[in-house]
Amino acid sequence: MLNRITAIVIVLVIICSKTTAQPKTNGRVPVREKRGYDQQIVIDTANIRVLYALNAKDIKDESTYIDLGKLEVGKRVKKYSSEFVDLSDQEAVKWKIKTGHTGYVPKSFWIGGRPELRENWSELVFSDYIIRGNELKEYACFPLWAERENGSYTEAWPLMHWTLADDTLTILGHHCQKATCTFRGRDFVAWFAADVPIMGGPWKFGGLPGCILKVHDVQEFYVWEAVAIERGTYQIMQYPDKLYPKSTRKSVWQRQKKYSEDYLNAIGWMSLEGRPTPPKVSFEPLEKE
Repeated sequence: MLNRITAIVIVLVIICSKTTAQPKTNGRVPVREKRGYDQQIVIDTANIRVLYALNAKDIKDESTYIDLGKLEVGKRVKKYSSEFVDLSDQEAVKWKIKTGHTGYVPKSFWIGGRPELRENWSELVFSDYIIRGNELKEYACFPLWAERENGSYTEAWPLMHWTLADDTLTILGHHCQKATCTFRGRDFVAWFAADVPIMGGPWKFGGLPGCILKVHDVQEFYVWEAVAIERGTYQIMQYPDKLYPKSTRKSVWQRQKKYSEDYLNAIGWMSLEGRPTPPKVSFEPLEKE
């Protein structure tokens, strides 16, 4: 009987760990002005973009997503970023113009995603990834009180080495083929559509002969799935380089991990009542190395 109870407890711990070890669960939304939201410049124009739900509880309901990401494809660059953040910024700009406000914009302009997580920071939501040719540049924005850590780095793209499989899946009416890879400590499964001629996908994913419409790690801590492929005219924007000093991937990754695991201690928070800071949260970094 005791062994059975112990086994149940272990299973519950595993389930709880999987539930909590997800993106956007620690840290606070950064100040817009320190991101440079109103200083962006146009670097290209896209005629197609793909929208992705990140960790959706219900793929048909945006209010259950952690984020709605977007891949914009121009003639010179590709960009992956948060559509939720962009929509929120657009509302903030409208409000500033309407009111003539010149100071910091209230954080109340936030659109979409799980209500309980809208004030939380994640490196996946508040980073932009811009691809020029075979080079990817990440503009990494850190959480409230840590924006001094904002930085950027470049690395080769794509770096994934995929193995194709015969399995197929239909996503948004497109016939997709399965591919697998191991990348920086995680095993991933992707489904790509050869009839969507975009070599790319969400986050840093790429290198397949078609657009990646769904991808996840085998533990499903991180799951992206395309919810729309849109055609139109979209300006591709870039943050000002002066707000994102040059760094290295390793340095940015270490800092992102630090703030994701132990935000309060990382920003130097101290309780006026002398209470200890909360323990580190359960966090599974997308890149383990």
